Formats: sequence, structure tokens, C-alpha cells
Amino acid sequence: MSVAVAIPGRRMSAARARKAKLVEELTGYLKSYKYFMIAGITGLPSSVIKESRKLLNQRGSVLKVVKNTLFLLALKESGRYVDEFKNYLRGQNAVIFTNDNPFEILLFLDKQKIMREARPGDIATKEIVVPAGNTGIPPGPAISLFNKLNIPIRVQEGSIWVAKDTVVAKPGDTISPELADLLNKLGVKPIESKLNIKLIAIDSRVVKPEEVELDPSIYKEKIKEAYSRAFNLAFNAAIPLPQVVHLLVAKAHQEAVALALEAALPVKETLPFAIARAHAEATVLYNLIKSRNPNF
Repeated sequence: MSVAVAIPGRRMSAARARKAKLVEELTGYLKSYKYFMIAGITGLPSSVIKESRKLLNQRGSVLKVVKNTLFLLALKESGRYVDEFKNYLRGQNAVIFTNDNPFEILLFLDKQKIMREARPGDIATKEIVVPAGNTGIPPGPAISLFNKLNIPIRVQEGSIWVAKDTVVAKPGDTISPELADLLNKLGVKPIESKLNIKLIAIDSRVVKPEEVELDPSIYKEKIKEAYSRAFNLAFNAAIPLPQVVHLLVAKAHQEAVALALEAALPVKETLPFAIARAHAEATVLYNLIKSRNPNF
């Protein structure tokens, strides 16, 4: 497929030439990297995108902010996944090109907590606390802001002090204009921002992030559970595996000793127990007779 066709006698416009160059660049990335993923960036500050790009570059990956129509053209040029990605290329998007395992990239991005300033209408991603201490804000109009948000304060040394740590928002709360204003004055960056991965192209498949579990602790617990079940099965079925054979031998020995003791077999291992058992039974019998006939 040709992105732009040159017509004899007519020069390609600067805008079309620029678009053709961008499509060519994206097509080159699609050919150079094994995997790629679409990331939604609608509403993300440029600082978050810039920091994400820096972190990915350190891993040898590339993040490119794209125009949806141009990236679709690049997909067509490469002959890959056009239909699968068409419905996900809405809003503002970036594409991550990588040779690393895409799921390692997802885990990596999840661990990178890029915090930004609060804006009115934001949803708190975690509990937000205004810490006790000197705010460095001089007394004046700001006092009414603290009072409106029910934050205990005092004026000391020419500035406003917060009397105690105060929770001003819980996860899921909407940030009000007043709270956003105050948090910005305090220099608090409480909103966790990250790229919204929409779709991943891996090998010959396209998958959504939610279709796979990414939390390593989940896999760790599943491996522990699988090992425990396999161990119990091997033990109960008496399968002589190295992990359970010593327990099977101990169990067999214990059962053999119990059987010999019950059958009163005079074997070396059970004689001390048999004698002790006989002595105990004789003592009980003696005490019973003695209680009925004190002169016995």
C-alpha cells in the first residue's frame, strides 16, 4: 500500500509529506520490534508521558505518541492487526515498541509510581493525608481554605501549621476544587498516573491486559498450592518420590510397630513398649483388686 502517490507536475504538500514520513517511521518500528502495545494517554499530563518514555528508553523500548489514523496506515503497511486495533485507536494514544516480554513491560510500568498534582474532578487513587507541621503558607485567605476542609490549624511563627495528620480524601473520592487548590499550595502530588494499556500484540496474538494475571504474588500462591496438592497426593498414594520417601518410610515403620505391639509380637522394637503396656495393665488390675480386697 502506498501512503501518498506523487502526481506528475504536482508536488506533495508539506503536510502530506510530513504524514508520509511519520507513517514510514511507525512502519519501521513495527518491523524492528517484536512486540507493541497501545496505551491510552487521554488526560495524562505531558510530564507523566515524558517520564514513562524515559523509563522505557532505559530498557531499550520506545514510546511514541501517535495519531490514530496514521498508526492504522502503518499497520496496513506492515500487514498486521488492522481490524483488531481499529476499535481501540480512539482518543489520545501512544504506542510502546519493545523486544522485551510485554508482560515484563506491564509489570515494570505498574511499579513505576509517577505522581502528579491533583486537579478538580480527579479520583483519589489512595488515601490522601495532609501531614502535621509547618505548611510555609502565610496566614490570610488560606485559613478559610483549611477551615472549609476541616483541617485543624494554628498560626505560629508567621505561617500556618497543621495541628495533626489529617485524611482529606479516601480512595475513590472525587477531588474538589478547594482540595486541589490546597494540595497544590502544599506541593503535594497525590494522584498516581500511568499509561492505560489497552491492547498488546504478542507473537501472532492480540490480548487485553485483563485477560492475563500480572501480579507475581498470585502466581507464587498458585505454585505453592500446586506443590502442596502434589505433595499430599504423592504421600497418600505412597508414590516413592524423593520429596516424600522419608515420610513414607517413617509412616510404614510407625504402622509396623503399632501392628507388632497390638499383636504382642516379641520383636526388638516393640518389647519395651509391650513390657510397659503389660506393666500398666497389671497395675490397673492390681489397684482394682486392692480396692475391693484391702488385705490382698
